[in-house]
Amino acid sequence: MKNKALLTLALAVVPALASAEITVTGGATLTYGKLDGAFGPNDVKEKGLDGRMKLDFGNGILFGVQVGMIDMPVSGTPISLEGEFIALDAAYRFANGMRVGAYADRLTMGIDLSPIDLTLKTSGLSVGYEGQGFDVEAFVGNTSISPPVLPVDIDNLGVAVSYTGQPGLEAGATWLRAELSNGGASENIDFKGVAASYVFKDAFIVYGGMSKADFFLAGSDLDTMGLGLGYDLGATTGFSATVSLELARTDFGTGTDLDAVRLGLTVPFGAKGPALPMNSVADSILNPRHGAFNAALTSAF
Repeated sequence: MKNKALLTLALAVVPALASAEITVTGGATLTYGKLDGAFGPNDVKEKGLDGRMKLDFGNGILFGVQVGMIDMPVSGTPISLEGEFIALDAAYRFANGMRVGAYADRLTMGIDLSPIDLTLKTSGLSVGYEGQGFDVEAFVGNTSISPPVLPVDIDNLGVAVSYTGQPGLEAGATWLRAELSNGGASENIDFKGVAASYVFKDAFIVYGGMSKADFFLAGSDLDTMGLGLGYDLGATTGFSATVSLELARTDFGTGTDLDAVRLGLTVPFGAKGPALPMNSVADSILNPRHGAFNAALTSAF
């Protein structure tokens, strides 16, 4: 892939930023998984790294960075599917809990044997509210494709709601739409999901989510469900890191299912205790990306 230098640079600044005199939240998840069912007799290994960090400067200014990479070699073939993601966002939170912000992200996908990568660049504006355990955010944006293989305009909008008003509980729902237009014709990609996680006995976290992605092409829908359990090693080692196991299934709407088993190791930033793995179906809904297509891929893979 052509963007590994950018991903490496983004990850390299994490320790320096985390040491600043600001409130830091987020974490990083290392993933190893296995996918069966959608590639004929061949299974697919899944190796990935995801990181997310949110900075609160204490004066209303908020800043966030998110990076990710995934490598999926197909067994018995020289083919490996690859993807990289980087996102930046900034916002200002008012004293009454309202906030306004802007974001920009880039998703690059490719096949190891192909010299051409497909890149989706997205930017937009957001408005949100945080108070009494609720966090609500709505956004609008636009996506461009490079190289311009498809002469379409892509407009994005979405709403995400989460609730953390009870100790140990996080629950939420997301709805996203991407409108693809070319002249007078238009088609939609819709993504919606619900998810929750719960921490119990101060060391365990159970999490699950269900998502549905509706594409305008027949037989290309993605219905995904995942359930997982994590354990915080800090309960026995003193170093907070969550080991996790998730079982997930994606139905492609054609009678073909994709079964996934994912192992993860998540290290939280600025906090201790069990952390929701960033490789989970639940995280793709509780922390959605700004685009229905991107969110659908993240939830399924």
